Amino acid sequence: MRSSAINKANKATSTQLEACISTSRELNGARLHFSVKTSSELSDVERERIWNIFESNMHIFYTTSSFGWDPRSKKEEMFHSHARLVLCERCDDTPSGSESIPSESRIVAYTIFRFEREAKQDVVYCYELQVTEESRGLGVGRFLMGSLFDIGSRWMMKNVMLTVFKANSAACAFYKALDFNLDPSSPGYGEEDDWQDEEIDCDYVILSKSIP
Repeated sequence: MRSSAINKANKATSTQLEACISTSRELNGARLHFSVKTSSELSDVERERIWNIFESNMHIFYTTSSFGWDPRSKKEEMFHSHARLVLCERCDDTPSGSESIPSESRIVAYTIFRFEREAKQDVVYCYELQVTEESRGLGVGRFLMGSLFDIGSRWMMKNVMLTVFKANSAACAFYKALDFNLDPSSPGYGEEDDWQDEEIDCDYVILSKSIP
C-alpha cells in the first residue's frame, strides 16, 4: 500500500520537481542545463536519445547478466507512467562558423527515478544513472545523484535506493564514494563487506543511503 507521501509525490508536476534542483551549472568548464520531465513529456527524439545512451553504456552488462537483454521490457520500465527523469544537456557555446549541435544530441546524461514504498519506507528509487562517455569526469553523475537527494528531501522520502551490477566496477566504486551501503533487502546483506564478492550467488546488489 502506498503512503500518503508517495501519493502526493507521484502527483507532483515536473515543474514542482524541477524547483527542487539547480537547473544551470558549470562543471569543469562545461555549461550544463538540468531539467525534470515525466516520461509522458518526452518527445520521440528525446526517448530515442535516452535509449541510445542506455544501450551504449549497458548492453554488455545485461547480455552477460541473469536479467538478459530485453529491450521491450526495459523500455517499459524506463518510460513507465510513474517514471521521472532529470535530464542534463550541454549548452556550451558553439564555435563561430561551425555547425550547431542538434538539440537531441545535447542530452549527455540523465537519471530516471520513481517514488516508491520499499520495506515500509518511502524512497526515491533510482532506476538509471547514465552519462555519455565523452561527458564523464565532469561531475555530472554526482550532481544528478545530489538532485535525487534534493527532490527526495522536499517530498519527504527517507532513502535513495538503486540496483547495480557487481560487474560494473566503475559504478560500484562511484556509489561507494557517495557512501551508499548494501540495503537490508540486497542479496548478500550481512554476509560480506565486499559488494562484488563472487561467492555471493547473485550478479547484482541493492544499495541505499538515507536522505538527511
